Amino acid sequence: MNLKKQLLVLILCQFNLMLFAQEKPKKITLFTNVQVFDGTSDKLIKADVLVEGNLIKQISAEPLMVAQTDNVTIIDGGGNTLMPGMIEGHGHVMFASDLPKLLNQDEFEQGINAARRANDYLMHGFTTIRDAGGNVFGVKRAIDLDIISGPRIYPSGAAIGQTSGHGDFRSHVDGHPYYDGVDNGGVVNKWKHTLIADGTDEVRRAVRDQLFRGASQVKLHTGGGVTSFTDPLQAAQYTPEEIKAAVEEATRYGTYVMTHSQMNNSVEAALDAGVKSIEHGLVLEESTVKRMAELGVFYSPQLFLPLQPTAGNPMFQDPIQQAKLKIVAEGTRDAIALAKKYKLTILWGTDVFFGSAPFNAFVQEFAYRDEFFTPTEQLQQITGNNAKVLALSGLKNPYPGAELGVIKEGAFADMIIIKGDPTKDIKLLMDANNIGFIMKDGKIYKNTIK
Repeated sequence: MNLKKQLLVLILCQFNLMLFAQEKPKKITLFTNVQVFDGTSDKLIKADVLVEGNLIKQISAEPLMVAQTDNVTIIDGGGNTLMPGMIEGHGHVMFASDLPKLLNQDEFEQGINAARRANDYLMHGFTTIRDAGGNVFGVKRAIDLDIISGPRIYPSGAAIGQTSGHGDFRSHVDGHPYYDGVDNGGVVNKWKHTLIADGTDEVRRAVRDQLFRGASQVKLHTGGGVTSFTDPLQAAQYTPEEIKAAVEEATRYGTYVMTHSQMNNSVEAALDAGVKSIEHGLVLEESTVKRMAELGVFYSPQLFLPLQPTAGNPMFQDPIQQAKLKIVAEGTRDAIALAKKYKLTILWGTDVFFGSAPFNAFVQEFAYRDEFFTPTEQLQQITGNNAKVLALSGLKNPYPGAELGVIKEGAFADMIIIKGDPTKDIKLLMDANNIGFIMKDGKIYKNTIK
């Protein structure tokens, strides 16, 4: 080795040593005096939990000891409940304004409102959201870069639907993106919150485009909806070939399709094509639910939307919507009973959309589920169960390398402390004041426990 090369090697070694010397020690947080709900178990356990960086390092029934240094924080939980951060299984971050306002906002105003909603999610204890439709990619990037505060987001991107389907929110005076040019199709379509795609080639292109933009899973509309005006609720949407095309493209990228399917016919079509997550699905036949169980398909119902009094439901005031909602409401209790009978993996989600202050929906969802599920079952749904469907995103998982929704060694340090025991009283989660501590990715966002 000549003298120049020797000098170069020496300089590089010295540079690396300087970098190593400047590297800050990882932050350490030790939780003591807490009862732990781990996201899957039926019982709480008393344990100390040690967090190093953004991961859970150790869980011990015996007291853990750490040296008190500048990078160490010790949290005495006061005997309260430490649990995984909650996961919203079916949310819409971008639909953060009432519909008339949304239709008259540009993308910048929509983004600002969505950023506020994301922060509100986090401060209500939701450290992760599976976003079920909307151009949320920019908000997600800002959160991941720590520019704004918010939960982890598993984005679907634009929900994909057929012309005159559930995702076709054009007014009667809007053009069609195929017949009248790509800039047509209404505001919701223009800002890429939904995509209209017809035929297998267009469906494939739409799926590929959302995967390119960063979708972790694909959202497809395969049946009529309550919100939309031009599609009958009972109308199955997309042909078997179109649904299968979407599933094939998602599968090729190592992820899955979630589908809006209220009625039994659209759920059956989705199952035939290989869809892995049924959203809503509140009018079902027993044979279909049994098949869902055999296929290991996830079931993502929302209960406060159909079960609150139809006439007074603030989200569905139009007579067309109320007539559709009545059909869904009449099927809901039977659908949940069947899901419990066949032990489906039930997810927890709200489908919160349209409105600047939607978090009353969380309170109602907890309350309406209380009729069917124990507090522990709801806690499992909102943590461990929801985390299982997030993991289905596989190669498109935006947060790989560790588990979410559980308190276990090696999992991401996303956790909250509840004042009291929510396994005995789910009402504790209906008031954000009962959430005394919030951590996401090892970073503390709220601490009134001290």
